[in-house]
Amino acid sequence: MLLPTLARCLNLCALVWVASTGAQANGFAFRDAPDGISCKFFDVALGLAWPGSQMPWVDAAGQLRGNRAYAVQTVDPKGSRVMRWNVLALVKAWGEGSVDNEGLIVAPVGALGGGADFHARESDDVGLRPSLRVVHADGSSELLGAAADAHLDCSTYTGLGARPVLHIAESAKGVLRFDLTRLRKGPASKARAAELILVRTDAPGWAAEGALGVYRISTPWTQGFDKPPEGLAAAYKADRGIAAHAAVLFADSLERGQLAAAWNPAQMVGARVMSAGEEPGLTATPRQSLQVTVPRGQNLGLDLRYDFMPQRRAEPEEVFMRYYLRVSPEWLSSPDSGKLPGFGGTYGRAAWGGRAWDGHPGWSARGAFVQPPGPAHPAHRRLPLASYVYHSESAASFGDTLVWAGSKGAAFIDADRWYCVEQHIKLNTPGKADGVLRAWVDGKPVFERRNLRLRDTPALRVENIWMNVYLGGSKTALRDMSLMIDHVVVATRYIGPMPP
Repeated sequence: MLLPTLARCLNLCALVWVASTGAQANGFAFRDAPDGISCKFFDVALGLAWPGSQMPWVDAAGQLRGNRAYAVQTVDPKGSRVMRWNVLALVKAWGEGSVDNEGLIVAPVGALGGGADFHARESDDVGLRPSLRVVHADGSSELLGAAADAHLDCSTYTGLGARPVLHIAESAKGVLRFDLTRLRKGPASKARAAELILVRTDAPGWAAEGALGVYRISTPWTQGFDKPPEGLAAAYKADRGIAAHAAVLFADSLERGQLAAAWNPAQMVGARVMSAGEEPGLTATPRQSLQVTVPRGQNLGLDLRYDFMPQRRAEPEEVFMRYYLRVSPEWLSSPDSGKLPGFGGTYGRAAWGGRAWDGHPGWSARGAFVQPPGPAHPAHRRLPLASYVYHSESAASFGDTLVWAGSKGAAFIDADRWYCVEQHIKLNTPGKADGVLRAWVDGKPVFERRNLRLRDTPALRVENIWMNVYLGGSKTALRDMSLMIDHVVVATRYIGPMPP
């Protein structure tokens, strides 16, 4: 049982790591490595797909996927190879912090948009690489080279940012990022002029006459979600008495040193209720939490379920579940991705373990974690949380991993800290893609999908709360991997973190 002082820490702790991209402070900027940015993924290494399966951009009017470019220039195959776009408004907005500096996109404008092959930042000729010229308030100027660039071609899965040519066409838009913190002579917010400069390649370089416009990129880190209402847990310190709330279906704070009787402990494996130790400033009262261990050489740590029907509760079509999670350092070097607590509707027939989804036997939407990236990745030593969903867009026999990237990386967690993890599911109208799945970490919205097709029959509902901890995949634990779970609450409305 977590005590109030620890709960206060939970609300104050936020995951932050700095990216050198101007106004953007959390999350990380796009990378132009082969496992970085691509047409389908913001980050291939993490499997972090673009929202809606395509890269969102914002136009000069602030409209998502709008058509009002910040600047437009026309490709003239017989004219100068040097092209310049006036991007002062965008650079000043980055410098002022009114929008995050996540990069810009160069794309054809209109039905007769142009295209060309430009020198990329990997070009052998340094003087021909992409640059941003900034004129300061005193009239002095300086050039910034691109920190990253790539073209996004949907015919390939991998990133194309390591090539010497930046190919911009209707089927391959170009993205570039400049590090404004490297400006030496003045802040970007005070700039008097700013222009993006690209140089077309020599023959046999390709060029087609037409307009190219500049827009700004919107990454998954800044995807907008509704702010949650005050959670019902706000009225219950350390969840004491929360089970009596009319909206609460089930709660287990592990206060008695054992699991509540309503759980169905299918496979506890290495799980047990134990003292979680003490925090500075707390009384000597021990805290009890559920410790889960994936043993070395194995996959399964926990398969615990709260089944609605055996508790004489109707299986709901919409439900919230919240729990607290703390992982040991071993999880930050996990050899594979895996599953965490979430929702189940498999009915023992389909939608887990390679049993394919087809809309009638069953569905599932467990939580998940993504294998932490290697040392060269900016998210190294963080554990990205996600959902693992068997739905209409799943692969042939397995689920679909949906990374929680909102609130600028709040769901990329650290070791040896408690996090409040909450998920919400609303099943779709049978046969329609209108199902809702959402998640929050420490009360911050990190994920939302409103177009899921989980079922094609009203007979499928939310069968259970599925407290699953599973490593893999096919790989097994290299050593014992332990985590702690506490303060589980299931309700018909948003629960939220415990109050300070």
